[in-house]
Amino acid sequence: MSFTIEQSKILSIIPHVVGPFSLFGSVYIMVSVLRDRTKWTKPYYRLLFAMCTFDAFSSLALGLSTWPIPKGSAGVYAPLGTVRTCEAQAFFIQANIASPLYNFMLSLYFLLQVRYGMSEKQIGKRAEPVMHAITIVFGLGSSFLCIALGLFNDSTLWCWINSSPKGCDQSYENNGITNCERGDNAEIYRWAIFFAPLWAAIVGTMVVMTLLVLAVRSQENKLAKYQFMPRNSTLQRQQKQDRRQHQQSHRVTNQALRFVAVFYVTWAFATVNRLLQLIIGHSYFWLMVLHTVFVPLQGFFNFLVFIYPRYLKWKKLRSQDNSDTSRYGRYSGVTLNRLSTFEGILAMQRRKSIILASETRESPVEAGEEDDFVENAPQVTLQNNGGEEGAKAVDLENGSPIENEEDSSVCIKREA
Repeated sequence: MSFTIEQSKILSIIPHVVGPFSLFGSVYIMVSVLRDRTKWTKPYYRLLFAMCTFDAFSSLALGLSTWPIPKGSAGVYAPLGTVRTCEAQAFFIQANIASPLYNFMLSLYFLLQVRYGMSEKQIGKRAEPVMHAITIVFGLGSSFLCIALGLFNDSTLWCWINSSPKGCDQSYENNGITNCERGDNAEIYRWAIFFAPLWAAIVGTMVVMTLLVLAVRSQENKLAKYQFMPRNSTLQRQQKQDRRQHQQSHRVTNQALRFVAVFYVTWAFATVNRLLQLIIGHSYFWLMVLHTVFVPLQGFFNFLVFIYPRYLKWKKLRSQDNSDTSRYGRYSGVTLNRLSTFEGILAMQRRKSIILASETRESPVEAGEEDDFVENAPQVTLQNNGGEEGAKAVDLENGSPIENEEDSSVCIKREA
């Protein structure tokens, strides 16, 4: 395939831009796992760390774009390297076949945890060593094999498995005769040690995720049957246990689906691009652009998935704070700027004997967030007159009711 000078320049520049984003995302995840000893004890984070390690080196190699390609290579913008620099770049790009394989291993991990009920300890002892062994051996082994066979050459976008010079006659399609200087039968090796494992991982992940979703559906059906059964203490305990298990399984499944979505988005355009090259012998510029944008971005996409649960937690806490502020005034100091009604307010123990809650949920105040005014605020109790509508605030010191004033500031305490 041939592109204009302007198109070649665009294809060369894109990896320089997106590669650092992926490198940042992968390194962030690696550092987060290493800094937290608790995370490092869990197979999920160790698998994620290994995947990000391969992706970090690949992101660095892809970010170099055409620079490592040997000088003078035809149809390439800004080639500055040698055969050795080309092989070094291609080594890490090919080794990153471990990344989609680790995506598959992560989906297996989620399946073992949700569908088969295996604990972290069981997975770490029985399954995890096999997962690492298969992925690492294949990733690094395929790269060393390519170096031994001279398969790493100019591949237009960067160095990878290709024949040299490009377009030479390969022996598998020319009755065993070749005029290639390097990389004879590169097309066969490209599909055998990269795209075949890649697609196997894609299909395998799809199957595993289907089983995972069905397992969660089964748990939902199990919970639904409790609605039509008589209540007793044993049944209620079992129901609570099943509900907790289902909630955990649901969270795990959602996180697994996010990683799978990243996996598919990353490799979709690259797969279509290579298929077109195989079937019709060339590709299209716009497809090459999407290829060069998304493949180097996998680490950044993984980073977004990694921090997404934290974002949800922050969003939930912020929503609670806004709701409390709207309902009670300046919540952090347990200040009520306007006492219009006390009906349905339940109390809860707080630091410095501050108790504040609603009838539907409790929102704890973190230690140290109470304002100094609390110590001097009048202590009041809520009195509900026999279930009548409306409740009264009564000062504990003199027993007199507190009127609803615009500037009232009180500390609420539940009456025993």
